[in-house]
Amino acid sequence: MFLARMITRSKWESESKPGLASDEIPADAITADLRTKGNTLSFWKCGRATDSEVTSAVLAIAAGRQSLQKLDIVWIPQEELTRWGHQMVSTPGTTPFTEMVDRHVDVCHLDYHRLGQIGDQVAVAIRQRRCKRFAQQAVLDLLVDRFHGGRVSEEGLTKKLRTTILNAL
Repeated sequence: MFLARMITRSKWESESKPGLASDEIPADAITADLRTKGNTLSFWKCGRATDSEVTSAVLAIAAGRQSLQKLDIVWIPQEELTRWGHQMVSTPGTTPFTEMVDRHVDVCHLDYHRLGQIGDQVAVAIRQRRCKRFAQQAVLDLLVDRFHGGRVSEEGLTKKLRTTILNAL
């Protein structure tokens, strides 16, 4: 089982790391992409990370955002986090993509060391190409398709995102 999370891929890649070795993780990547709240970090379950499962995680994230943007997503093995003793709690996801509400999980009780382990897993996932960029138009096409099919709830969308989707129909 994999867990997916949105990142800013450029922050993790070698060209954005002047003065750091290729295997070192920039602090900007950690502070921007692994920002915790209440010592927890939010993820979406994406099964075996098939194209369909990754796309569903992207839709869960994109539908819950303020506006339409490109989206980089990374998926890491849940088993690694479990092996290291990370505690995970299933919580209802905040997304208008209703079929994903129950596929949300928080990794809890994080401290400096545990957050670093997650950062290591993100870096490994990027090196192993367990990440994907969805261009803004691709995200819009996915949202329009699911919205038109009734799988994205209009009420849960922000006004700006709703307008963007409705204009694209």
